[in-house]
Amino acid sequence: MLKVLIIILIVLAVLFVLTFGIYFFNLDMKLVRKIYELLGKHYDNIEKDRKL
Repeated sequence: MLKVLIIILIVLAVLFVLTFGIYFFNLDMKLVRKIYELLGKHYDNIEKDRKL
């Protein structure tokens, strides 16, 4: 039972370090910017229906 508890604590510590690194280096917004640029390129290539 103690081994399981230690493993759970190690997993939680690793997850905390990973999420802290993502927050500290602002990696979530960097990923969103890359996705936004890719979607922007795709959207710009789509022919638009401009009926007014």
